Amino acid sequence: MMHNVLKDKAAQIATQIARSEAALRYWQARDKMERNQRAQALFEELKLKTNAQMVLEERFDSLHPKVQTARKDVHDVEEKMGEIPVALQYLEAKDELNEMVQGVMQLLLTRLTDQVPVELGPRQGCGNGHGGNGCDCGK
Repeated sequence: MMHNVLKDKAAQIATQIARSEAALRYWQARDKMERNQRAQALFEELKLKTNAQMVLEERFDSLHPKVQTARKDVHDVEEKMGEIPVALQYLEAKDELNEMVQGVMQLLLTRLTDQVPVELGPRQGCGNGHGGNGCDCGK
């Protein structure tokens, strides 16, 4: 019975987050960004280059020339995106919403770990496909 009460409370929190100002800003910014072909192309390029960088970082040390080139490629795309206002607005809104969700999850985990054994899973990263790397790219 208590299990259902907790699920209901979790659903209420999820609804509150989904209806928040941060979520509204995210969806508005995403809509604008999706209508900008240049921004879309750069986001796709960024995904590919970021994934390539991650693969190289797993294979080589951080000073390897291939890793350095991959980092520069990612940085170059990020700079191009910085010239597109709708892309910046989208990234900021996405980060704000993600921080809210991560904050709620962290608060819950922090409170629980003192009272019950909680096994923490792998970090989910930043949402740009960086998986368990705990990326702090801000993109």
